[in-house]
Amino acid sequence: MINIYKFQKLNKIIKSRAVRNISAWGFHTLGRRYIALYYDPVLACNLRCRSCFFSNEEKRKELKGVEDVSNLPQLADALFGRVMRLQIGCAAEPTLYKHNTDIILLARKHGVQYISMTTNANLLTPGSVAAYLEAGLSEITISVHGVRRETYEYLMVNASFDKLIESLGYITESKKRFPAFRLRINYTINHINVAELSGFFETFGRFSIDILQLRALHDIGGQISKADTSDGFYTTLQASLDKVASECSKRKIIYIEPDDFNEDESEVKYDNPYYLYSSPAPVQGDAFDWKKESYNAYCKRTGYIRHLLTNTFRK
Repeated sequence: MINIYKFQKLNKIIKSRAVRNISAWGFHTLGRRYIALYYDPVLACNLRCRSCFFSNEEKRKELKGVEDVSNLPQLADALFGRVMRLQIGCAAEPTLYKHNTDIILLARKHGVQYISMTTNANLLTPGSVAAYLEAGLSEITISVHGVRRETYEYLMVNASFDKLIESLGYITESKKRFPAFRLRINYTINHINVAELSGFFETFGRFSIDILQLRALHDIGGQISKADTSDGFYTTLQASLDKVASECSKRKIIYIEPDDFNEDESEVKYDNPYYLYSSPAPVQGDAFDWKKESYNAYCKRTGYIRHLLTNTFRK
């Protein structure tokens, strides 16, 4: 299995747009895979997390769409030949979609090397997890906003802490049958949950976690739009990070430290030739639309790859 985290670390280290653009041009010209595709097959969520735009009633009205299963082969034919990593679930909850195994099977058929799913885990069942793993899922990422029940259920409205623990339990058990499969936890840090982060492994240490990513809260349109970093926040944060990082090292868990709380996370993704997002929402303007043409055809028609080099050397 490809070590996607080495690529992710390298991508984070390389800040130069020139290096990114030139390497993407090279990979594309040589016919190589280089794209990380983030795909939402459904634009809906069962939770109303306070830091997410799904807690915003007006924003929820704008988010509509479910991918017709009959369209999935066209998606695969148009794009998967360029995809190195496929993430199912990005801005919504993928387990609301009934055809995730079809997506996984198509990705495997088209040679996608790493297939992950990001979920809040509250709708997972032993049967669905088994089906995903048997189809070829490489990794499941579970979003967690608290270590204590009270914090978790306050920040992740409509979620059940008991259901989270139950899901982690049968994912851990399933890994005995699929030892290459990875379990990742994404913990979004804010001023409400920063102190209890130090006790992460006291609560979750019994589960077979492979990757722990700590994420700084960024404004994506939720009720809680930013962390209150006053009153000793960074002192508490550093103490928690030191403890968690040390424990990850002991347990041989890949540890991904949080970015800066003032960094614009969206800029990193959307201005990156290695990143592509797709959903059932209508495509705006002349952006890539796999329902009309393949990615290769789009790049040829628009001269996108050539523009990467042009923009690289433009002053």
